[in-house]
Amino acid sequence: MSVAALVLGLFAFIAVLRILDAQRVAGGIIDTTQQALSVMMNSDIADEDKEAQVQRASIKLLGGFFWITAIGAASLGASAFIVWGGAALGFYTVDKAISVALGWPFILGSTAAAIALWIALEKLQKTTPEANAPAEVPYSPLDKALHDFAFASPERQIRLGALETKLYGRRIRTETSKKPVFITSLPRAGTTIMLEGLASLPHFASATYQHMPFTLSPLLWGGFSRKFRKAGDKSERAHGDGIEVGLDSPEAFEEMLWMAFWPEHFANNHITPWTAEDEKPEFEAFFRTHMAKIVATKPGATRYISKNNANIARLALLERLFPDASIVVPIRNPRAQVRSLLTQHLRFADLHAREPFARRYMEGIGHFEFGAALRPIEFSTLRTGLPTPEQVDFWLRYWIDAYQHVLSTAGPRTVFVDHDALCTEPSLLLPELAAAIELDDQDSVSAVADILRAPRPAPSLSGASPSLLQRADILHAELCSQAIGRTLSPTGKVMK
Repeated sequence: MSVAALVLGLFAFIAVLRILDAQRVAGGIIDTTQQALSVMMNSDIADEDKEAQVQRASIKLLGGFFWITAIGAASLGASAFIVWGGAALGFYTVDKAISVALGWPFILGSTAAAIALWIALEKLQKTTPEANAPAEVPYSPLDKALHDFAFASPERQIRLGALETKLYGRRIRTETSKKPVFITSLPRAGTTIMLEGLASLPHFASATYQHMPFTLSPLLWGGFSRKFRKAGDKSERAHGDGIEVGLDSPEAFEEMLWMAFWPEHFANNHITPWTAEDEKPEFEAFFRTHMAKIVATKPGATRYISKNNANIARLALLERLFPDASIVVPIRNPRAQVRSLLTQHLRFADLHAREPFARRYMEGIGHFEFGAALRPIEFSTLRTGLPTPEQVDFWLRYWIDAYQHVLSTAGPRTVFVDHDALCTEPSLLLPELAAAIELDDQDSVSAVADILRAPRPAPSLSGASPSLLQRADILHAELCSQAIGRTLSPTGKVMK
């Protein structure tokens, strides 16, 4: 009887842990600790702000420890109550129960049973529809801690990158930094699809999720991470747009380099554009070497390609630094793009409110486009009397300011691509794109057509300013008239 009571007590112990959600409470303690460590290691935060944030974290941690202690006490109390109750009813003595509980057979057996029970309950929980939904932030506490550590110090990333250059000098061929391709535009213009298509060609190499979170040392960290990370699995990215990504998928991680060398351009609420006169020789040298490193991570590749939405704020500088580069700017119908921008901002605002790590992740990699991480590029100095990011006119005005800036700063190496026309007529426009970016094997680019989908009709923008819509339409027509290989007829039909 004593064994049965002890087993029942074990069930009670685990039941109370799960009912009181001990796993979530413990995870919250770990997250708070990680956030506090990230703040303390971040040299960009003033000492007074650090002190205030650490004090708040300390209070939160104290509450968490009290709560987890209370859960532990309640679990032990439930177990002890069952064992004591059996003894009080005369089924066995307390001494007998303690003797059995301290014996090796019961210790080993109960440990195995507890683990099996916990796993079984986890699997049972995962059969519910809510549990089967894809994780919005699919990172373990260890992953989060590693990312927080990497994001906390850009200087550390630069030093690690410099060390990598010394260690892998023989693999870094500087000639592969020639003729790079930079894909850039406002988000939701088709930049991700274009990157995925072109980066899949054997000629091009791009940064991938395999290089996270130490993206400035892709050879060193990429080689290390492949030892213990599974590359084959894919899941839908947080945008909820149906695009699935895995460790081998290309992604926009280049902005971490610009943040490390140009912190003065990144204010708390906006990003200042660059000019052709901006100059940092140490950045230029590091960037060229970094591009060659990325190419070295992909056997057979000869050219660097990246997607970086923020590069529209530095077109003139890119053309001066890399006169042999191709800067590809996809152009999308403003109504469709603005609707998507607003939708994504609201989606990420909600996600950031529920998952603080999601915001830290986006800020760490320099994605300041949406949600609580939003830092608009200051294309216009007008800041007062503007709509809020929750309003459609904010994004419509931002679209106009951004592409007016693009038109005024784009040089001869900038290639405009009508995204809607490309998706509608890939066989016509893909060869033109291949020629524009000086792709030697132009026939290979036809494979990109497989991932392109015809665009849906442009939506109406309820609540948008008619005058802003008119300005956006005129600007869109001007951009498309400069797109590769075609002009626009009076009816708007794409013509060769």
